[in-house]
Amino acid sequence: MNKLKHIFEPNSIAVIGASAKVGSVGNAIFHNLLRANFKGVIFPINPKYSNVLSVKAYPKVTDVKDEVDLVIICIPKKSVLQAIKDCIEKKVKGIIVISSGFKEVGIEGEKLENKIIELSNKNNIPLIGPNCLGIVNTSNEVNLNANFAFRMPQSGNVALISQSGAIGIAALDYAHQHNLGLSKFASIGNKAVIDESDILEYLVDDEATRIIAMYVEDIEKPARFIEIANKAAKLKKPIIVIKTGRSVRGAIATKSHTGALSSSDLAYDSLFAQCGVIRVETLAELFEYAKGFTCYAIPHGKRVAVLTNAGGMGIIATDAAERNKLEMATFEENTLINLKKILQLNSGINNPVDLGGDADSKRFQQALSIVIKDRNVDSLVISITPTVKTNIVEIAEIMGEIAYKNPKIPILGNLMSIETYPDFDTILEKAAIPNFDFPEVNIRVLAAMAQYYEWINQAPVSKPVIRVNKQAVNEMLDKLKKEERIRLTESETYHILNAYGMKVAEFRECITLTGVISAANEIGYPVVLKIISPDIQHKLDVGGIKIDLKNEDQLKEAFDDIRKNIKTIKNQVKTTGFLVQKHIAEKGIEIIAGSNEISGFGFMIMFGLGGTFVELFQDVSFRLTPLSKKDAENMIKNTKGYQILKGFRGQSTFDIEEIIDYLLRLSKLVEDFPIIKEIEMNPIRVMEDAKGIIIMDAKAVLKEEFITIKKAKKTKKAELV
Repeated sequence: MNKLKHIFEPNSIAVIGASAKVGSVGNAIFHNLLRANFKGVIFPINPKYSNVLSVKAYPKVTDVKDEVDLVIICIPKKSVLQAIKDCIEKKVKGIIVISSGFKEVGIEGEKLENKIIELSNKNNIPLIGPNCLGIVNTSNEVNLNANFAFRMPQSGNVALISQSGAIGIAALDYAHQHNLGLSKFASIGNKAVIDESDILEYLVDDEATRIIAMYVEDIEKPARFIEIANKAAKLKKPIIVIKTGRSVRGAIATKSHTGALSSSDLAYDSLFAQCGVIRVETLAELFEYAKGFTCYAIPHGKRVAVLTNAGGMGIIATDAAERNKLEMATFEENTLINLKKILQLNSGINNPVDLGGDADSKRFQQALSIVIKDRNVDSLVISITPTVKTNIVEIAEIMGEIAYKNPKIPILGNLMSIETYPDFDTILEKAAIPNFDFPEVNIRVLAAMAQYYEWINQAPVSKPVIRVNKQAVNEMLDKLKKEERIRLTESETYHILNAYGMKVAEFRECITLTGVISAANEIGYPVVLKIISPDIQHKLDVGGIKIDLKNEDQLKEAFDDIRKNIKTIKNQVKTTGFLVQKHIAEKGIEIIAGSNEISGFGFMIMFGLGGTFVELFQDVSFRLTPLSKKDAENMIKNTKGYQILKGFRGQSTFDIEEIIDYLLRLSKLVEDFPIIKEIEMNPIRVMEDAKGIIIMDAKAVLKEEFITIKKAKKTKKAELV
């Protein structure tokens, strides 16, 4: 049994702080519990009263002779700790602490909250809060409204989790205004014991909940969240999240592209993308999308048809479809013939279908019946503008009837009117037809639905076997440890990448000009000459690289130029020689791949178009490790560069499968050696027509602890001596 069952489905509740004083939190919570007709027993706990709202009161929860499942605490913070001790003595099964004044107000409050956490964990009692709004369960078998801010929401199949009480109030008010019924609501406040993943786990198993909406400021345990979200995806329960904090970049001290382009917010994007969670920007979108998913029919593709009695609405919907990567369905010939029979000559029979401003209920019915049978149509938007010819209620009934007879095609409504039509909304709601105010909202919601179902219906991909040479990496790390270095040279990074099966352009390490010339002759011209330095991150910026050197004279000139350039910064950097590398002349495209550690999430793998313009165009995508083949495929497809890689407009195709393989090898490398804080390969040349890929430049940085551990051991040894 889920540990939160006794919180959301209690047989008995005690309210510590229940009050007869109107306007107090204790009064509001107790009043809401009574007014919702809670199916269990309620015990007010307050030594000041003999009864609260005509219900017998008790001085302490331990004075209640009956069993108590759930205790709601709404008293001053100084008394909360003792109240929890009383709950432990009473052996209650769950606690909600509404009271505030804990870690959200400072150090002293945090100390008190830590004591609450210790008591709760030690006695294995699930606790929601403190500093929260409360919870709701609209099930007829429970009727639980344990909050202090609003009346019982209407029953439905959407659950809402909110880290903020104020946002929760606003969100529930929005849901009420837009006729969105809720199954459960939970305000989690400071998340001292129970966090969003705990609530999510309960809701995923809750039969009354089909859609889960969340407002979060952070996610406590990302790995656990992914596990539960993947379970929700298997059950086809959409999770829609508004996560605040996009504008705050992670504090990453790095000069690399990987670090510069990554952030904790991108880590959340990656987390959500990898488990099918839909991220939105606004509260309006949160509930628009949730409302859209209440539609029982599932879009099996991206082809949408629009029927309207206002041509302008059809144009707006068409433009929105293009922006949101939906396709306006191309009708079958039979559909066009049948539409022409019922529509006037000046009406548009192509998609969007313009029924004309004088369209009545019959014309709507005929057109809708024809279009919904078209095999090229995956979903329908019906945009209605009230006129003297439209009977809004009749049209709603027609839409409901046709939706019932065609359960495989989702229908979304759009009534363009300032005036409200409650009957229209009620009829569509009963028919599970989401209705929105504007056609562009319908399209945006349909796009989210289509993308979600496309994601969860992806074919499973078997895990590839990756053969690697861990010993070679360990030997390199031992060398660096002796030298007490965390920055690898380019050639050292190459050795690590080679050990994990990633091909690098042929290279030699040299110190003298004679060695450089000899290496070039061995490799074969043209070559690239680079300075070797763990301190230089971007060689081009300091004149530390010369490319496409075709003969010995050009090589000698390049050698002298690099030496002169480096002399100007010799006091700032350490150099160890030169790298002579094969110049890759084959036609291809340059990409970038890398990994970077983000606190709390582990490692993120990056992919995108590479070269010197990566930061300018920022056509990159990220995923968290461990990377699956499906993750690697999706992150490539999420870039604009994917269109080039697969062969844009008849151009050459590139080896996408090999890119996927390298991304998986990179993921395994940082999984096996998490001491590698950051690694980047840029550029990687991907050859045309599946001729393979070659890494042309790379760098890596280890974590600071790599050398601090060694220094700590040295100090300890010295003390012993």
